[in-house]
Amino acid sequence: MTDPADLLARRLLEARAGRPAAYEDALAPPDAAAAMAVQAAVARELGEKVAGWKVGIGGDGTPFAAPLLAGALHASPAALPVGTHVLIEMEIAVRLARDLAPGEHSRAAILDAVGEVLVGIEVIRGRLGEPPAIPFLAFLADNGANLAYVTGGGTRAFGALDLTALPCRLAIDGAVEHEKAGGHPQGDPIAPIRAYLARSNDRLGGLRAGHVVTTGSLNKPVRVERAARIEVAIEGLGGAALQLRG
Repeated sequence: MTDPADLLARRLLEARAGRPAAYEDALAPPDAAAAMAVQAAVARELGEKVAGWKVGIGGDGTPFAAPLLAGALHASPAALPVGTHVLIEMEIAVRLARDLAPGEHSRAAILDAVGEVLVGIEVIRGRLGEPPAIPFLAFLADNGANLAYVTGGGTRAFGALDLTALPCRLAIDGAVEHEKAGGHPQGDPIAPIRAYLARSNDRLGGLRAGHVVTTGSLNKPVRVERAARIEVAIEGLGGAALQLRG
């Protein structure tokens, strides 16, 4: 009998290649470690380098991570032929100056390893679906449904910034969809990195110098179903722009 993890990895690879691929309940990973093993199998098969991570805390309080593969990372301004029906998230990301080893770290120690804090736009589309249509762990196995990540303006002088309360704005085709101060699900965008490192279980080498690490959306994900121009701005960091092409 084919192992469910192998079969899930195969389905995800088929979907990435543009072939029809469907999710079924028998493919559900039993835990986060199993989901991350699928991530690693897919990355190895694709032969893609890990360029960063999306790190977060699940609804049950469990920290998780999903790789940002090199082919998914783009610099602003970007134009991507991603088709339609995607979710857009405005995020604060960091670029690491040094490796962060698994284990307990203080917030200050994590910030000491950061070289730059960045504006980010994540483009999300589940290759086999998205929660609640599929379970979260299957979504995690699909690299958290990361389709693309755009890095924009940033600063090395982030010590004076309150990363928990930066004013931010997201506009689509010039219409403001989200505008407020802060908005991170854990309040502090560094909190998920700290939580994940304490329970790290990835199979792809961990958080390394040069990696872009993003930790959650500042806005409720916005579904975009047409070609559109996405523009975001975060005070103290700068902006980023993405043209979605159908």
